[in-house]
Amino acid sequence: MKGIRAVLFDAGGTLIHVDGERVCRAAGVDFDAAAFRTAESEAVAAVRRLVLERPESRDAERIPLYMTTLVRGLGLDREEACREAAGRIAAEHGRANLWSKAADDAVETLSELRARGYRIAVVSNADGRVRRLLEVAGLAPHLEFVVDSAEVGLEKPDPRIFHAATDRLGLPPGACAYVGDIYEIDVVGAERAGLSAILVGDGPAPESVRRVARLSGLHPLFPGFA
Repeated sequence: MKGIRAVLFDAGGTLIHVDGERVCRAAGVDFDAAAFRTAESEAVAAVRRLVLERPESRDAERIPLYMTTLVRGLGLDREEACREAAGRIAAEHGRANLWSKAADDAVETLSELRARGYRIAVVSNADGRVRRLLEVAGLAPHLEFVVDSAEVGLEKPDPRIFHAATDRLGLPPGACAYVGDIYEIDVVGAERAGLSAILVGDGPAPESVRRVARLSGLHPLFPGFA
């Protein structure tokens, strides 16, 4: 990707993932990795639909929808049981943010991109705790800074939150790339802001989107520059 000087990342779902074992423990169901992946995919799909219907929606609406859909996907379809389990998960999330597990290749990818000369930062829809989560996950040493939506009062896909990062870098948006996992929030928002966007994972998106299966797939796209 020619002309790129900085690579910005989403946090939850990209650099750090939800802790399925903690979710299931709070919900009172047995953890099964495959079943949890399916349930989480359904929850993310529900959030995508909300963003499509109401682009102005915020995480205060998206997170409860995510939790409720996730619980149903885990097999708690009785309304009262679903509501109680979702409440317990929300309480656990309030106690300690559930997006707390570093992606397997996150440290290696961030380290390599920095070694190639790219400036690295995070732009996240979060609740004021994402910086600490990235520290605990061992990712903070590789980041120049973190833009947390709770601190700046803007949320993706609003282009202004991306510009908060590019302004801080002192770079034009066109010299920055953004990597995230939800097309409607990450790719659409970044491209509207003038950044080059890359979708990570297998989330639904138009065929034309630039995509990598996992973070390490970024290496060929960012070979460095003189």
